[in-house]
Amino acid sequence: MTRDDNNNKNLLIELENLLRFQSLLAELSAQFINLPIEDVDDVISESLRRIAETLDLDRATLGELTPDGRDGYATHCYNKAGIPPNMVQSVMSDVPLVMASLRAGETLIVRNVDDLAQTDRDNFLRYGSRADLVFPLLVSGRVRGGLAFSSIRARDWPDAVVRGLRLIADVFANVLARKRADQALKESEAQMRLAAEASNVGLWVWDIRNDVIWSTGRARAIYGIPDAETLRLRRFLDILLPEDRMRIEEAIRKTLQEGGEYQEEYRVLHLDGRIRWLYAAGHCQFDNAGRPERMMGAAVDITDRKQAEDNLRQAMEEIRMLKDRLQQENVYLRREIEGHQGLSSIVSRSEVMQRTLRQVEQVAPTPASVLITGETGTGKELLATAIHELSSRRDRTMIRVNCAAIPAALIESELFGREKGAYTGALARQLGRFELANGSTLFLDEIGELPMEAQAKLLRALQEKEIERLGNPRPIKVDVRVIAATNRDLRQEVANGRFREDLFYRLNVFPIHLPPLRERREDLPRLVESFVQEFAETMGKPIDSIAKASLKALLDYGWPGNIRELRNVIERAVILSQSPSLRIELPSALSASPPSSESGLALLTDVERNHILRILDATGWRIRGPAGAAELLGLKPSTLESRMAKLGIRRPTSK
Repeated sequence: MTRDDNNNKNLLIELENLLRFQSLLAELSAQFINLPIEDVDDVISESLRRIAETLDLDRATLGELTPDGRDGYATHCYNKAGIPPNMVQSVMSDVPLVMASLRAGETLIVRNVDDLAQTDRDNFLRYGSRADLVFPLLVSGRVRGGLAFSSIRARDWPDAVVRGLRLIADVFANVLARKRADQALKESEAQMRLAAEASNVGLWVWDIRNDVIWSTGRARAIYGIPDAETLRLRRFLDILLPEDRMRIEEAIRKTLQEGGEYQEEYRVLHLDGRIRWLYAAGHCQFDNAGRPERMMGAAVDITDRKQAEDNLRQAMEEIRMLKDRLQQENVYLRREIEGHQGLSSIVSRSEVMQRTLRQVEQVAPTPASVLITGETGTGKELLATAIHELSSRRDRTMIRVNCAAIPAALIESELFGREKGAYTGALARQLGRFELANGSTLFLDEIGELPMEAQAKLLRALQEKEIERLGNPRPIKVDVRVIAATNRDLRQEVANGRFREDLFYRLNVFPIHLPPLRERREDLPRLVESFVQEFAETMGKPIDSIAKASLKALLDYGWPGNIRELRNVIERAVILSQSPSLRIELPSALSASPPSSESGLALLTDVERNHILRILDATGWRIRGPAGAAELLGLKPSTLESRMAKLGIRRPTSK
């Protein structure tokens, strides 16, 4: 898989994580629509917990300012298990920097308290906070409180997270404003029922027979009617917005006919052009003859509450739109990545490679195990990725295991997992690669390097479709498709007693052999062009052609390291290039003509042996590590050692 593929995959994971976070915000925002006032505090506390756990934060706090705006206090807190509670109650006296940001209506972003002044740093560290994100709670341009998210470790705050949390801060601000407005409304209604003086409630009585409405000064201010003007029903209806007038007329008519309580919300237009939302509640009284005599009640201005509800809906709609956009971008990115993965990422023009790709298309949709064989550097992992991407398991990540890179003592715990305390040094439970690949594909590279004991347990996992973690005998069911790869002749390994015969047959359900580069030379020009373009773009070098002599040398070379070696040769050439025409130099010992007979194959073997010996001499027979022979040849150390054994190369005793 190329570096661009890895970058695209990481970007996809990042977008998926961001999508889950935005989906959570949309879900939380939706809960506050028409939420009963008595449930607001519980839902806010639960929302803080879910947000903190999703973002792996240690503390989330919501606080409100005192009515005079000079101080603040915490009203809702969440603390991660094991994190001491934040005892900050007076924001202004304990953390002045937070209070200053809130009063200014600005977002405070602290990535590392070490970047702050000494006093501010000490204030944060006193409560164990090293990173903080604080948003003001704004309602109609006024700061009502603050929402803070804290971490005991320094951390970055991505822009997408800041935007999402700012939206949820707006949601909290608006729902708290609605709560305050509703509480004020209930208090006003109680005052009206008790005939108490209510400064924010307008009282009115409609004399139905004489069509005269009496009202308090507060009521006239709410409706925008001058004190000296006689108020009648028609005048009242005229100040209503046309969209509400017919509905209110019908509500009044129904109350006059059927009696009962009258409760309505509507908008009125003041003489200065302002539109106010009002809530009116009352009831109709009847005379002894059963005719409506008067209606009496009270009205309250609920404009702030309605504005809070509108802001809440707008915030939720913005979150929904952001979620939809991220989903679309996610789908687009998936398509882009898929366009560079699977069979489309494999350069193929030769007939031998086309046959191999047809085999991939045949086996990919099935659950069958696949054994990919081929020389080192032929692209076995890329072919395994193509099989996975064409299968029904492509929505899950393919799990990769390099059997040669894991120490024999750890291979079992890596594959099957372990429980805490399973052995010395096992300080925590660890899921194995089989569990991680449940419902997906497990790619076992260099399967020929697997120890015999691990081979037996792998065979059982494939046969029984269940595993056991080290330290826990309870079987765990898994649904895993296995793709294995090797550059060894496993039949010969079985004959030599180094590989289990039953495991070989279990893996070899559908064998696919990847031809070496020397057998698919028709693909070499396109491979060269692809690698040159990739490295030229990465390094910012304007390369527009390849010298003919260089291309001929590439075609004549035997490529014992196959595509991996070709890629390394091209990368070195681009690094050294000083002109738009790329010149590629190969070691003289490698410029042998392609083998076409048994003698040619023998010659190629000699060329390969001589080349490896030349590199070993140049590195002082150091195989592993930086600038070692394996790195210069573009091979894995285990692969180079295998080739040396096959070619009979041994370190001279005089060295």
